[in-house]
Amino acid sequence: MFPKRYASRTRFLRYQHESAHLLAKGNPRAPQTPIGDVIPWEYTGNKLHPTQKPLSALLPLVETFSALTDTVLDPFAGSGSSLMAAKTLGRSYIGIELDAKYHAIASRRLEQPTMSPARAARHAQALTLQ
Repeated sequence: MFPKRYASRTRFLRYQHESAHLLAKGNPRAPQTPIGDVIPWEYTGNKLHPTQKPLSALLPLVETFSALTDTVLDPFAGSGSSLMAAKTLGRSYIGIELDAKYHAIASRRLEQPTMSPARAARHAQALTLQ
């Protein structure tokens, strides 16, 4: 879960968090270093997609719940933030996005160079210790 400093919409409640769902096939291994169930993150203005997540919030999730040999699947890829996290950490990735506009944005992002997987893993670990 990601707490938000703003409310997305107000009706009966103010929606002040984003949920992340972890799905795994078979009998996945437990993480060596479990992370908290609430990850702090900074709002980046959703410049690329209406529900864009910052890379800093996704790096710890991908690093904790996948190995270098794993493939990360995002069936709602949007602007590709989760795919960028996977790429940055040296994982294979598959993204599915129906909207051609966001598919193009994600494709352009994934063509850009990233930090080394080792540096990204250290960065992800540092974020989970905060």
